[in-house]
Amino acid sequence: MNESELRALIRESNAHPVRVCVDDGRSYTVAHPDFGMVANQAIVLGSGPGHNLGGPSFVICYFDHVTRVEVLDSNKRTD
Repeated sequence: MNESELRALIRESNAHPVRVCVDDGRSYTVAHPDFGMVANQAIVLGSGPGHNLGGPSFVICYFDHVTRVEVLDSNKRTD
């Protein structure tokens, strides 16, 4: 998946949340476009009201470490 495809998924994440899985076994769910920013080589995920990453206030996931991206049904939201 390239950065423009990922950016498009993040834009629609309020309707269809996106789960980003990384190679150390962790995964992060983006349930609103305000909490995901796609850069040239990484995606920056942030916490906020109603959007908890389960630890830090933000995470940088470099594309080299992203193993898969899943589009979730809106009723499968997990934060």
